[in-house]
Amino acid sequence: MARSSTGSSSEVDEDISPNMNVKFETDEAKFSLQPYLFEPTIIKKGSSSSSDSESQADEEGSNSSSDESRLDNLEWCKCGHCQMMDRSDECLCCQEIPEMLSLNEEVTIIKKIKDPLTCITDNPAFTSVCLDMFVLRTAWYQYRQEYDNPFEGPDNQRNRHIAYRQLARFGWGVLGRHVRVALPSCAVSCIRAHFPPPGPEDDHVYVGFKPASDEDD
Repeated sequence: MARSSTGSSSEVDEDISPNMNVKFETDEAKFSLQPYLFEPTIIKKGSSSSSDSESQADEEGSNSSSDESRLDNLEWCKCGHCQMMDRSDECLCCQEIPEMLSLNEEVTIIKKIKDPLTCITDNPAFTSVCLDMFVLRTAWYQYRQEYDNPFEGPDNQRNRHIAYRQLARFGWGVLGRHVRVALPSCAVSCIRAHFPPPGPEDDHVYVGFKPASDEDD
């Protein structure tokens, strides 16, 4: 599986357990204006970034880490597939997130996989739910039906946006209003690698995870 690499100005993707029973935000008015609240804005280096965000989804970032030392190294990565991120909130490994561990365990049992899965990106269900273009297209149609004016951006940006939403739904179920969860770095990096923006990678940056309080206050 291809994975993207990050430099000094690393990408910060858009920027979101099945048993979690909370109501998903249905504020159509809000999302009809900014349906890509969870999608990063691709900008050239040197340009100011927008407030749109990518790899996210949770109230105050309950899964996120505030340890700034995570920005200095990858010692926090246990799966071997994470990449350096721009914020400590985003420096999360799938092995630190109970929902991701549960998904791996469930699929291991159902698919009768002999060896334990060590990364969510090695989970065949992740590939089907978050990387399959036909699945993403179908999810996009549902998104368009739910919101009157969805953002009609480039295919790569749209696919990333929907892939993040898919992972959030896959792992956390239905999320409530102003509820966001920081997605694991390994999954975010994998999604970016599969749906990269056009042009050299170093020419683009992404606006990453922002806790709900950053925008809702």
